[in-house]
Amino acid sequence: MSKLKGFIGETLVYGFANVFSKVFAMLLIPFYTSNLSKVGYSNLIMILSIFTVISFILALNSGVFFYFYEWKRKRYQNMIFTTWFYYQLGFALLLGGFLFFGASWLQDFFVVSPANEMDIINGIRLLPFMFIPYIINITNINYYRIDRKAKSAVSIVFLEALFTVIIVVPGLEYYDFGIPEVIIGLLIARSVVSILFIKTTLNYIHWKGFSMKILKRLWLFSWPFFVISASAWITISIDKFIGAEHLTNKDDIAVLALSMQLCLPIVVVADMIRTAIGPFIMSIKDDDNANQTYQQVFDLSVFSALIVLVLVVIATPMLTFLLADETYMKSIMVIPLVAFASVLSMVSNQFSISFSLVKKNSHLILPTLSGGLIVIISNMLFMKEYGFVVSGVSQALAGVVMASILFTLGRKVTNLNLNLRNSSFLFLITAGFIAIVYIDMDSILNGNYFSLFFGGSVCLLLLAFVYLLAFKKSKT
Repeated sequence: MSKLKGFIGETLVYGFANVFSKVFAMLLIPFYTSNLSKVGYSNLIMILSIFTVISFILALNSGVFFYFYEWKRKRYQNMIFTTWFYYQLGFALLLGGFLFFGASWLQDFFVVSPANEMDIINGIRLLPFMFIPYIINITNINYYRIDRKAKSAVSIVFLEALFTVIIVVPGLEYYDFGIPEVIIGLLIARSVVSILFIKTTLNYIHWKGFSMKILKRLWLFSWPFFVISASAWITISIDKFIGAEHLTNKDDIAVLALSMQLCLPIVVVADMIRTAIGPFIMSIKDDDNANQTYQQVFDLSVFSALIVLVLVVIATPMLTFLLADETYMKSIMVIPLVAFASVLSMVSNQFSISFSLVKKNSHLILPTLSGGLIVIISNMLFMKEYGFVVSGVSQALAGVVMASILFTLGRKVTNLNLNLRNSSFLFLITAGFIAIVYIDMDSILNGNYFSLFFGGSVCLLLLAFVYLLAFKKSKT
């Protein structure tokens, strides 16, 4: 129980800053939707998602965590971070060159018109400059995470969000910011934070600590996660790029973008758990009761994520009017499925940990690629005929397939022994609520939210009852 309390404590610390950072991100939504056109808003979200997917190749942090705990000598632990830092810098130069000189080619993937073509190109060309502060900040975050200094780690996240709002909101409201100016604002916000934490950076920037042997080990351990991260990005973001080509009404891309951002509270919970669980599991893996502790963590994670899912669905009409306008109300048609897929993604991440513990990360590629392919194929084949709702259906289907394959493989390859009985009941209750929402969708779109509020309230009570009952039994 004390181990579980320790995990909850660290998760809450990460959650506090993540909540604030995502709240700040949501605060930007009404300024984006009111000061940018629907096409401009869509293009901005898509440009920023390109930066996200390209940065995946820099992420050796899974290997960093593993070998940091494997190697006890402080000298080698410091060399791990130095090696990772310079690897990121080297690849950032290559990736930055691709973005800068390939911007004219990349702009064809967006919703382009003669009026916004240069904004898109200039926005893409500004992305490489964000790599330097990004690398410093992400390395510092993981430096604190691995040292179990949650408050220091989340302060970086919090400050990035705070400075972004301080710079971007006045710019949109009073200085007619477009896509390039917003990206410059993000660059300045991250740069300020990297300067504030420069003292920590000095711990690992000594180039003599770089080791090709260590880099090889980190890369061999981490490379499957490049594929995993890219597939995860495809699952939640590729729909907007496919929609730019296949959707008749291009404004529906903005609805998809808003739907993704309205699901940020679930992303917060998933990030809280993901950020805390890596170092936590590595630190308890040799304990006698490690399996029991991990089971408790898993059940709590599923329960928490599903509670947030239901709250997000209930609040969607209010959030839509608050952050955008009635023309975005169609987002309720995909948000339940997108939110459900986000929870399944969190579950898949927890299954994946068992593969890391036994150095069999390559087995993660098949399930994650399967999920990505389902999303791509489904959207390309059906989005033009059935509209943007296909995005939500494909994400939910991909989440089910990915989690199922990972669990089955985990049983065979890593002796994953999580019990899914309790979490299955929780998922069935939530699926019932989502089904009610879609059955009554026409009424909800016409402004009648009774089924949404009443069904959601009953669902919340059932989730709490089932979880607390199961938790009580697990202690006896």
